[in-house]
Amino acid sequence: MTAVDLRFAHPPGSAHLVLGGELAGATPPFDAQLVGALPALRFEALAIPNASATLVGTFPAMEMLVEARYASRTARPLVGSTYSTWQRGRGFEHGAEHRTSSTQQAPVQAQTGWQPATGHVAGVEARRRARLARLPISATVRFNIAKPTSPGAIGVAHSDALQLRTAGPFVHANAGRMDGLQRRLHHQDGLRDRHRPTTSRFGVAAPLPSRRFFEAIQVAVALRRWTNARWQNAMRPPPGRHPKRPDDGDPPPIRCYTPNPNLRFAALAATDGHLVFVCENHPGPGQDDPVVVPIRRVYVVLNHVTLHRWPDGAPVPVISLSLSLDVDSWAWGFEATLPGIAEVLVVPEDGASSVELVAHVNGTNFRVLAENLSRERSFGDTSLRLSGRGRSAALSAPYAPVVNFANANPRTARQLMDDVLTVNGVPLGWTVDWGLSDWSVPAGVFAQQGTWIDALATIAGAAGGYLLPHPSEATMRVRHRYPVAPWDWHAVTPDLILPVDAVSRESLRWLEKPAYNRVFVSGQSAGVLGQVTRTGTAGNRVAPMVVDALITEAVAARQRGTAILADTGAQFEVGLRLPVLPETGIVEPGTFVEYQDGRVARLGIVRSTRIEAGFPEVWQTLGVECHA
Repeated sequence: MTAVDLRFAHPPGSAHLVLGGELAGATPPFDAQLVGALPALRFEALAIPNASATLVGTFPAMEMLVEARYASRTARPLVGSTYSTWQRGRGFEHGAEHRTSSTQQAPVQAQTGWQPATGHVAGVEARRRARLARLPISATVRFNIAKPTSPGAIGVAHSDALQLRTAGPFVHANAGRMDGLQRRLHHQDGLRDRHRPTTSRFGVAAPLPSRRFFEAIQVAVALRRWTNARWQNAMRPPPGRHPKRPDDGDPPPIRCYTPNPNLRFAALAATDGHLVFVCENHPGPGQDDPVVVPIRRVYVVLNHVTLHRWPDGAPVPVISLSLSLDVDSWAWGFEATLPGIAEVLVVPEDGASSVELVAHVNGTNFRVLAENLSRERSFGDTSLRLSGRGRSAALSAPYAPVVNFANANPRTARQLMDDVLTVNGVPLGWTVDWGLSDWSVPAGVFAQQGTWIDALATIAGAAGGYLLPHPSEATMRVRHRYPVAPWDWHAVTPDLILPVDAVSRESLRWLEKPAYNRVFVSGQSAGVLGQVTRTGTAGNRVAPMVVDALITEAVAARQRGTAILADTGAQFEVGLRLPVLPETGIVEPGTFVEYQDGRVARLGIVRSTRIEAGFPEVWQTLGVECHA
């Protein structure tokens, strides 16, 4: 390695270290000169006679711009170098050699530490006798007389015995010798699939054909004969006398078949054997008995929910489904969650209409149209969201055309509905279940543009009615919003009596509507003007006037006015969630329900129904309208 000298130039009389300086002499000094100019002074003054003025001014701060340059004149030659003890390698191709050579297959016999053993018979002796095997049982006679095997045999109280012959699964073993050595064992080497033999204290019975057994009673022949009885199964009354005391009041009247421990009789003890019960609340003429849900500690319901495609009946797998209907809807609403594999069953073919399905919920069939389909996919799971409407959706858009409806001849309101459900005089296949009071409509009064369901809703709404679709059949039911006015509900026999024990959840919401007691209902060109006033009121609170072209008779005006005045005053909505019981089934809108909450009984009419089937549970939620 070559040595490198580092030299410094030290100017005389200076303590600075200068690199690259001249050794001959020092750097000459330089003088700096600053040249600047101040701005001109300006003064503005107003000369006033006989007045003195003082001028005060301040010069701005002086600024200097300096540029300095210097030359180091320092040379930086290469004064050193470094190197490493190894150099950059270059590629060199060389074959790799493995010291082990390939092996050759050599057949080698494999031997085990043991060989198959050969059977050898050893002389053994067992202390117990061979077991007898079971033979088929003789069916000649039911019992035979047993014969004792010895004088000391045990006798039994009856002699008829069943003949039983058995034989052992193996025979007696013979003793053998092995190399001149006799061995005796306490037991024989048995097989694992053999059970321990059992012995009986009785010997084998010998049949005696000469003896026969006779009985006084033979086998009877069944004879079916019908009998009638005037009484039911009686029960023994408890002991003691229970006379009625003078201070005992009469129990409160209860409805028939309502669970109650009181048993009331109409007279004293009968001498002719007839037992008479008295029902204090029987239905009136033309009324049906109400459905009463009994009070039970536990309500057990076997739910059955399926979904099929119509008309081929192909089953559609479903995770959950729901159905809903209210008085303002003319079709059942349908929603369902399906697994991803069911997509091919609910997607219509190209150019075909929506797929029709049949949902079965606890004995009730619902025919619905699968209209909207969406798919949701997550990791490892794919589900379909299906929604649609009931079968009555076929009468509306987009399945039904827009038509102009009119009556060229006088017709009744019921006949107008029948005319709507036709095309050029040919019926569509739908029927009308009319539930209103009919009235006449003159020629040229009815004019409506829309689908078939729009025309039906217009006719029903003119008299305060609504459309209630059938769950599965092609039938449209027309019902009044208030078959009985709320102020007359005290005389109504409910369709369903529901105790609080059968309800899993209850909600209550109070409403306050204007308390109208009079309304004017009018037709148009060929209509009438009706004044509907609530009975027993002054008629001083008048509701807004209603005008409808189909109000052509007083019958229509009275029904429309009743619907308006009934939906007034203080109200409350009760939400009841209960299972689909066998006694109730699915409760539809328009059903009168008496909800018994302890001593409080609320009577109302169902306005909405929602069914939720999430297997294995099925619940229905009722929206009941009650009036204070």
